[in-house]
Amino acid sequence: MSSNYKIYILQMYSTTIPSRLIRLFTHYKYTHIAISFDKNCNTLYSFGRKKFDSILNAGFSIENKKGKFYRKFKDTLCRIYELTVNKEQYIKLKKEILSIKKESSKYKYDYIGIVARFFRIPIYFRNKYVCSYFIAELLQRAGIYKFEKESYFIEPKDFEKLDNLKEIYCGKYINYNVN
Repeated sequence: MSSNYKIYILQMYSTTIPSRLIRLFTHYKYTHIAISFDKNCNTLYSFGRKKFDSILNAGFSIENKKGKFYRKFKDTLCRIYELTVNKEQYIKLKKEILSIKKESSKYKYDYIGIVARFFRIPIYFRNKYVCSYFIAELLQRAGIYKFEKESYFIEPKDFEKLDNLKEIYCGKYINYNVN
């Protein structure tokens, strides 16, 4: 199998109220995790708000660098990591995303779980995720990485531990461009 496929994992922090609250409780610089298949990271897949103006309408989200959210929160900080995977892992990951995208209406944001996880209460609801739990599950299903703790306990800081992770950028998300 060829090992020249790249995926991109982004740790992010915006100045939204939910992001500030998460930072307050976790004491970690980044509060959101997303994944991308393109080096410019223009399209991101994650769990969060589905509509720009509502935190209550949340679930599987496809975020776009040129979308309303990042135009408003242009000071969103990020750290971008590049991860080399093999062809089989890359294809599995893309299939997982495509499958979830096709049935996105059945996936919801896990508001109860995010609070329970803060208190280390193991709780699982079918098709409900927070961003870090979702990305951890994707990496596990694709055979890319298995964390040492349950995926529902994964936090944004845990992604720094991935083997062969290469930091390629740190700064404002809207300023990142490889061209």
